[in-house]
Formats: sequence, structure tokens, C-alpha cells
Amino acid sequence: MELQTRKLRIVYGALLILFGGLLLVETFIDLSAWVWIGALTIAGLGVYAVYATDRSERWLLVLSYTMLAIALMVALITLDVLQDSFVATYVLTAIALPFLYVYLSDRTHWWAIIPAYILLAIGVMVGLIEGGILDDNLVATYVLLSVAIPFFVIYARDRKQWWALIPGGITGLIGLALFVAEAAAEYIVPAVLIIVGAWVLIRQFTRREPTAMDAPEPVEPETDQLPAE
Repeated sequence: MELQTRKLRIVYGALLILFGGLLLVETFIDLSAWVWIGALTIAGLGVYAVYATDRSERWLLVLSYTMLAIALMVALITLDVLQDSFVATYVLTAIALPFLYVYLSDRTHWWAIIPAYILLAIGVMVGLIEGGILDDNLVATYVLLSVAIPFFVIYARDRKQWWALIPGGITGLIGLALFVAEAAAEYIVPAVLIIVGAWVLIRQFTRREPTAMDAPEPVEPETDQLPAE
């Protein structure tokens, strides 16, 4: 326990000195983005080296991964590979990957696939919207279909879990209905107007105006006939 506490203090102390020194230098000169990229990379690899000496310290792995992910993001932005509009997608994907790793390393930790899937689905959605591929009007369809997919996966893995078809089918059908309605909306309104207009014209030209010949003949009042005497 004392060794772990000592290791924790060394790691935190070294990181504070490194980034504190860089911030101090930044007040006097404008540091290049590559300086911060290098510092984050060195710090991330150093923390991972400490983790490699004792694999039970999982928090060190998380810290190392975070710094390396930030370093990669800054490098991609600096190289104009990662556009500003896709930064959110990168961040969400970077957060999702550790959960995916937890699930793949031990399938009993099935809970980790839930946040991983949610983060990845949102990240893909943001990327599609920013890329102009997914229209804003289809976001609801995307979300509903994304919710439906896990239920179909549950049923596909185990056919006894037929209950998964109920929520999956409902959300999937609603999503498809919204998609069809959105796709057909530009045709429905003109079609309705044309049909109504045609009906009005047909009624106008096929309706026969009443004439004098059509007037009903007057009905003479009936008189009571008296019996002849």
C-alpha cells in the first residue's frame, strides 16, 4: 500500500512539474503545438511504463490513454487532417474505445458495451451531420434505428430472447415510418392538392343544372268524391 501511494505521488508530481513548467514558459514565448504534442506523448508513454510495472493500477492506464488520445487529436488538428467540425466525433469515439476494450478483454463485463455503443452511435451521428450526409430532418430516424439495433442483436444471438423483438420492432417501425414520411412529404402535399383540384373540376363539369323540364309537375289536390245517390 505504501509503495502504491509512493508511486502515485511520483507520477502526479512529475506531471505537475512538466505541465507547470510548460505553462510558465508559455507566458514568455508562444510554444508550438508540437511542443505540447511531444509533452503529452512523453507523459503518456511514461505513465504507461509505470503501469507496466504493476498491471493492477488500472487508473494509470486510463491516464496514459487520455494523454495519448489528446496528443493524437492535437496532432491531427495541427496537420489539418481532423477538421474542427469532426472534433466531437473524435472525442466521443476516443471515450468509447476504453469501454469497448473492457468488453472485448472480458466478455463477462457486458455492461461496458452499452456506453461504448451509445458513444459510438452519437459520434457517428455527429460526423454524418457535420459531413452533410445526414439531414437534420432524419436525425429522429437515425436515433430510433440506433435504439432498435441492439434489440435485434440480442435476438440474433439467442432466439429464445424473442421479447427483444417487441421493443426493437416498435422503435424500428417508427423510425422507418418517419423516414418514409420525410421522404414522401414533398410529394404528398402536391398530390393532395392535385386530387382535390381534380375533384372540384369534375364536380363542376359533371353536375347538371336544373331545367324547367326537371321541375316537378304540380300535384292537384285530391277531392273527396261523394257517392252518387
